[in-house]
Amino acid sequence: MTKSKTPKTKPAKTTFKAKLAWLPQKTFELEFSIPWKEVKTTYALVLEQLTKTAKISGFREGKAPKDIVEKSVDKGKLYGEVINQLLPISYSQAITEHKLKPAIAPKVQIISAEENKPWQFKATSCELPKIELGDYSKLVKGALAKDKIWTPDKGLPAGAGKPDEKQPELNETQKFNLVAKALIDGIKIDLADLLVNNERDRLLSRLLDQIQKLGLTIEQYAASNQKTVEQLKQEQAKTAENTLKIELILQAIAEDKNFKADEKDINKMISQAGDEKIKKQLNTPQEKAYIASVLKKRKVIDYLISL
Repeated sequence: MTKSKTPKTKPAKTTFKAKLAWLPQKTFELEFSIPWKEVKTTYALVLEQLTKTAKISGFREGKAPKDIVEKSVDKGKLYGEVINQLLPISYSQAITEHKLKPAIAPKVQIISAEENKPWQFKATSCELPKIELGDYSKLVKGALAKDKIWTPDKGLPAGAGKPDEKQPELNETQKFNLVAKALIDGIKIDLADLLVNNERDRLLSRLLDQIQKLGLTIEQYAASNQKTVEQLKQEQAKTAENTLKIELILQAIAEDKNFKADEKDINKMISQAGDEKIKKQLNTPQEKAYIASVLKKRKVIDYLISL
């Protein structure tokens, strides 16, 4: 029996036409098939690479005949590896063919995968929604103006009571929370369910990790907060929706105001890391792009709370 992992191969570029169907909320479906000839070719490549490292009793490593190696391995696993290698290429070609901009990884459904027949798949994903900002500055100013109006829950208004008793000023985080709520409530965004569910699952996964570190089950955690598991999921879904909305709104405002992160500012932030090892890790195109996005977001927030 083999004990080695199937090495990655490099199958040839597939040739096919993908059928595109648009659903509500900028969700799309791509249906495509991979010719059996290409499946067979990739299967042969996968088997050949596996044979080179296979450990089978009675043979030296990598010296067992190909047919014996094939019989010792679950054929389903071999075909699974074929799918793993062909699908990304096929999906990428379909995205390019139809000029799509998927926001998340696709959910893939195998329609049919029989020997000597084309393999058929359906991939579902979505694009980011179009943001119509409208008069967002009016929403922001309104939210910040409300904070200046005294209400009983804020304590004594300025000038009331003792001379030194003043209404406390909100910090930047509190101000931004007011602004974010006003923008989320005032700007309509039709988010795809796929997008929200993807973010919800990410948040739930992080919550589960935290719960497990406490030595609790999710049921115990929910009960300790006087909630059901379903209520927790609903809360995470709402958090996911609001998080996505404010991120998209901030990006749209950054584009509207043409905010950018200068190379000088990016390098300054990297230099503030202190540790030379961390500086080196941050000084890559990918990390610099992330830092630029953080700086740009900071500029948007500073702009909004100054309105």
